Amino acid sequence: MHGHRSDLWSAGVAPPGHPAHEHQRRLILELAVEPPPDGDRVEDLAQTLDLTPVALKAAADALIAVGLCERRDGRLFPSAATRAMDALWPLAL
Repeated sequence: MHGHRSDLWSAGVAPPGHPAHEHQRRLILELAVEPPPDGDRVEDLAQTLDLTPVALKAAADALIAVGLCERRDGRLFPSAATRAMDALWPLAL
């Protein structure tokens, strides 16, 4: 068997137990599950997820750095990798 999957954390993904880890998890779930075609505004996501705009921006920046989301015209979108992963293994069942 391969090593434990927690050994594979990408740089930028917050470790479990860190507040940023929960912020990133909540953001990627929100982006992946039925994303609006025009993306999500950072301000709207911060309010929806009950995060400060600073915390939401930090989570988004980390997810962008590892290729899980994209920023276009000030809006956030799931990346192609995130959409493919959700198609293969739906995040919200």
